Amino acid sequence: MKRIAQIVVSLAFSGLILYALFRKFDIAQAMLSVRRADPRMLMLGVALMVLAYGFRAARWRIWERTLSFGDSLGLVLIGFMGNNVLPARLGEVLRSHCAAAKTSDDRGRTNVLASVAAERILDGLILGVFALLATKLVAMDRGLKLALFLLSAAFAALTSCLVFGIHYHERIRSCIAAANRRFPGHVTAFAREKAMQFLDGLLPLGTMPRLLKALVGSWVIWTVEALCCYYIGLAVWREMRLQTALLFLVVVNFASLVPFTMGGVGSIEAVAPMYLMSSGLPAHAAFAMVLLQHGVQYVFTTIAGGIAYVGGGFYRISFVRPKEGLVTAAVRQAASQPRVMEAARSSLDRLRETVQLRPAARDDIELSIVIPAFNEQSRLPRTVLETIHWCTTRDFDFELIIVDDGSRDQTLSLGRLFEQSDVRIHTIACPHAGKGATVRMGILNARGRSILFMDADGATPMNEILKLTAALKDGHDIAIGSRVVQHPGDVEVKTSFHRRVVGRIFAFFVNIFAIEGIADTQCGFKLFRRDAARAIFSRQKTVGFAFDVEILFIAHRLNLSVAEIPVNWVSQPGSKVNLITDSLKMLWDISHIRWLHRNLERGTLAVPSRSHESAQPEW
Repeated sequence: MKRIAQIVVSLAFSGLILYALFRKFDIAQAMLSVRRADPRMLMLGVALMVLAYGFRAARWRIWERTLSFGDSLGLVLIGFMGNNVLPARLGEVLRSHCAAAKTSDDRGRTNVLASVAAERILDGLILGVFALLATKLVAMDRGLKLALFLLSAAFAALTSCLVFGIHYHERIRSCIAAANRRFPGHVTAFAREKAMQFLDGLLPLGTMPRLLKALVGSWVIWTVEALCCYYIGLAVWREMRLQTALLFLVVVNFASLVPFTMGGVGSIEAVAPMYLMSSGLPAHAAFAMVLLQHGVQYVFTTIAGGIAYVGGGFYRISFVRPKEGLVTAAVRQAASQPRVMEAARSSLDRLRETVQLRPAARDDIELSIVIPAFNEQSRLPRTVLETIHWCTTRDFDFELIIVDDGSRDQTLSLGRLFEQSDVRIHTIACPHAGKGATVRMGILNARGRSILFMDADGATPMNEILKLTAALKDGHDIAIGSRVVQHPGDVEVKTSFHRRVVGRIFAFFVNIFAIEGIADTQCGFKLFRRDAARAIFSRQKTVGFAFDVEILFIAHRLNLSVAEIPVNWVSQPGSKVNLITDSLKMLWDISHIRWLHRNLERGTLAVPSRSHESAQPEW
C-alpha cells in the first residue's frame, strides 16, 4: 500500500506540473516545431544517446568486472527503466536487485547498490565540472548560477567522502564494530551488516588506475550526452550553441534528481524550458527541444529496460524478502556457509593433533611467507595447512601473510579463520587490483628477516625453501625458483606442453625488453632479504602478472644479486592466468618497464654488507 501511495502521489505531482505548463506554453506551436524537426539532426542525436548508454555499460564493468558487457548494458537500462516507472528513484534499487542475482549468489543488494552509488557520485562530479565550465561561457540568472555552484560543491564533497571511505575503510569498519559493541542490539547489528556490505561494494573502485578510468569514462559519457542534446537542439532551432546544450544537459540531470516525479516527468519540463528561454530560444522551440530530448530518452530506456528485465527473467525473482528475526537470520547465514569453511575447520582440528599451534609468535621473525589469493577457496586451505605444518615441525619463527585480492568467494573468510586459529597468520583484505599489487601489499607488511612469496596453489613443495635460503646464506640478496630444468634428473617439472611453449616465448621477450640472463621470471616462489625486498617493492609500479619481471628489473638496476634455483614444480588445476589475454597484457607491461624506471640509476641503493650470515636464518 505504501508503494502504491507513492506512485499515486508522484503521478499527481507530475500531472499538476504538466497541466500548469500546458497552460503557459502554446502547445500547438511546440508540436509544430516537433513535426518540423530536422530528421537528420534528430537521428544523429538519438544515435549519440544510445552510444552513451553503451559507454555507461563499459564504465560499470571497470569495477563490476564479473559482468559481461551485455549483462552490464541490460542492467543499466533496467535501472533507468525503474526510475521511469517507480517513485523515489527506486530504479537504482531495482538495478542493484537484478545485478545481485546476476553476479553471484553471495552478493547482497547493498553491496551492488554501493557500486551504483559510486557511479552516480562520479556522474554528479563530472556534471558539476561541466556546470562550472558552462557558467563561464553562458550568461545566466544569478540564482541559477548559485544553485549550480552549490550542487557542484555537494558532488565534489560526496566524491571526497567516496575516496575517504575507500582509503580508510578498515578504520571505518573498526569504528562501526566499536559502536555495535557499545550499543548492542538488532538495529545496530543490522546497520553494521549493511554498512560493511556497502563498504565492500566501494572497494573495487579503490585503486588509482581504476578510479582514473572511471573518471575518464564518466567524462566521455557526459561529453557524448552533451553532443546528443546539441544535435537534438539543432533539429528544432538552427542557432543552438554547444555551450547552451552543455548547460541544458546539466540543468536537466540535476532537475531529475528531484524524487517527487517518476522519470523526471514534470520536474524536467518545469525547469529546462525556462533555462533555454533565458538563453535566447523562443518559447515554442525550448519546449519542443525538452519534449524531444526527454521523450526520446524516456521511451528508449523504458522499452529497452523492460525487454532486458523480462528477457533476463528478473521478474521471477522476489523483490521483497521475508522478514526474519536476528536469530533466524543467524541460523540462515550459518546454514548457507559453503562446505569449504567446515572442511577448513576440520583440517585445522586434525592439524592440532599433529603439531602445536602456538598462541603467540616471537618478535624476532626468521621467515615471512606471503600468499596472494584471488578466489582461492578451493586451493588455499591445503597450501596454508601444509605451510603451517612444515614450518612448525621445523620450529621456525615464522609468520604467514594471506593477502586477499578482492575475492568474490570465501577466500577472505578462510583467511580470517586461519588468522583466528594462530596469531602467526595474518590476513590482509585488498580491493581487486591484480597479483602484483597484492604481493606488494604483503611484502611491505612483512616483518621477517627473509621474505618469501609463493602462489596459493602450492605448486612448489615447501622443502624447496631450503634451496632458496641456502642461496641467501651464500651471499645472494634474492633467490628465485625456476621451472627451467638445466640438468635433467635434478628436479621434476610437470606442466603441459603448450604452457612450456608460451613460457619460452614470454622469456624471449623478457630478455629483449627488460632483463637478460633469467630463464624463468614467472615462477611464484621467490625469497628476498628484507631490506632488498623493501627496496624493490617500494619502487614497484606494475600491478598485473608482469610484476615479476619488474621486480627483477629493479633488482638488477639496484645491483642486487639474484640466484635462479631450479625447483620441483607441478602444475595445479584452477589457474587464474589466461594464456592468451593475460600473456598479451604482460607483453604490453614489460614493453615499457624500462620507461617506468628510466630515472632509476644503477647502484642508487646502498646495499648492506653481505657479511651478515649471522643475521640469516640458520636453516
